[in-house]
Amino acid sequence: MAKLIIITGFLATMKTTISQRLGNDLNIVCLNKDSFKEVLGDTIGYTNREENLKLSQATFKIMKMMTEKLLVSGIDVMIESNFKPHELAELKEMLPIPIANVLSLFVYGQPEVIYQRYKSRQPNRHIVHKSINLMSYDTFVTSMDGYRSSDCLGQVISVDTTEFSEQKYNSILESTKCFLATK
Repeated sequence: MAKLIIITGFLATMKTTISQRLGNDLNIVCLNKDSFKEVLGDTIGYTNREENLKLSQATFKIMKMMTEKLLVSGIDVMIESNFKPHELAELKEMLPIPIANVLSLFVYGQPEVIYQRYKSRQPNRHIVHKSINLMSYDTFVTSMDGYRSSDCLGQVISVDTTEFSEQKYNSILESTKCFLATK
């Protein structure tokens, strides 16, 4: 039976970097929300924050549909985004597999460190991710309140990426391999 790996958590905690690397190392389909949103933004465009939020909503719906189709076809899949609690609830409702076949990696970090990471990546981010100005530190910290490991689905592994090392990545890789190997 197919397995689902969900990578979620705070902004700027290396979710995309980790998921893409895991996808390559495990030879598993990896769907990244930001990549879908960038294609939609380039194709459809947007003129204001409200339209940008609609792109985000459409991106989630596409990811959810593709995830369901892959799982029904018996294909393991990894999805990555800073999923909101209501999005995780929607994913849970659509799951065509038992919750025991779901692994969530909840990625977090010390606010001061990940805020610096957030600020340093902004100049190079795709325009579709810049529909609001750079968040202040206080707003950034407040945004973390919307993400809790207790909202995650299935087995949950919490990963602190404040300081990320090859050893930490290898630990995530091994845990994920073990999960995929279970029946």
